[in-house]
Amino acid sequence: MDDLITALRSSSRLADKVNLRNLWDIIPGICEVDGRNVILGDDAAAIETQDGYLLAAAEGVYPELLKSNPYLAGRTSVLTNVSDIYAMGGRPIAILDVLFSPNLEEVNDIVRGIKDNAYRYNVPLVGGHLNRKSDFSSLSVFIIGRATRLLSSFNAQAGDDLVFVCSLDGKFHSGFNFWDSSSELSSEDALRQLEVFPRLAEEGKVDTAKDVSMAGLIGSVLMLLECSKKGAEIQIERIPKPYEIPLRDWLITFPSYGFILSIRPRHTAEVRSVFNSINLTCEVIGQIIGGSNVLFVKNGAEKTLFWDTEAQPLIGIGKDRLNKVKNGE
Repeated sequence: MDDLITALRSSSRLADKVNLRNLWDIIPGICEVDGRNVILGDDAAAIETQDGYLLAAAEGVYPELLKSNPYLAGRTSVLTNVSDIYAMGGRPIAILDVLFSPNLEEVNDIVRGIKDNAYRYNVPLVGGHLNRKSDFSSLSVFIIGRATRLLSSFNAQAGDDLVFVCSLDGKFHSGFNFWDSSSELSSEDALRQLEVFPRLAEEGKVDTAKDVSMAGLIGSVLMLLECSKKGAEIQIERIPKPYEIPLRDWLITFPSYGFILSIRPRHTAEVRSVFNSINLTCEVIGQIIGGSNVLFVKNGAEKTLFWDTEAQPLIGIGKDRLNKVKNGE
């Protein structure tokens, strides 16, 4: 247990998130658009409109993935953005890309990957920017979506069930800690899996969700807790995983389809049934706790402190900071 926690705490995936803390000294945690507050720190920015919310998000692709597999990089850039929109209870509207590459063959593979996955998720590619006068390659993709009722990282409540939803069918790209559970799905099946989120949001069964990002399962839980200013206890043996992947690797893996939910217990059984009905794994892995902003990891009766987001912020944003921003402090 100690070795696992030490490895997770020192992982580069968490270190990448810790590097975000200084940005909040430059960027406020809350801004105003058309006279309405937009809170930063969620999977997507949610701009309130007359009939719901306009969602906006962006993702950059790891240079190593771009170099080794340009086509997969293009596909992944769409997948990560689409997941961010659905994690907020929304549906995508359109995507744009910004691509730098001096290699025409690489450009073609990347754009083909973007096009194929955009088609599969029924999201039109409406333009972007291409620059071939560059001695390096980089790719960023931007997305807009729309939601009627939001899912947010800021809504977790003490006593909630902490739930992990994932697909255990797929293949592992070990060099990038990437579990690919989506490439072999039909467009119909891929969308069916994601459409559950706006449906649950609109039915009022769930109001808190977060996409499991490159920070892995534990890192994504920490970001949700930091936004909601809550703590949690995770029962490590309850975490579902593909049998062939060691737990240590799985906990820092980008699962392609993976989401954290904080659910009022009265809705948990129904929510689990919805996901299970379309062959997705949905398990309660712990509980949200109040009174402190700490994450404990439990293994049977053994309980170990993993992180205290108040003493050591991960991304450096939360309700206390937002209140200070609102009050002009």
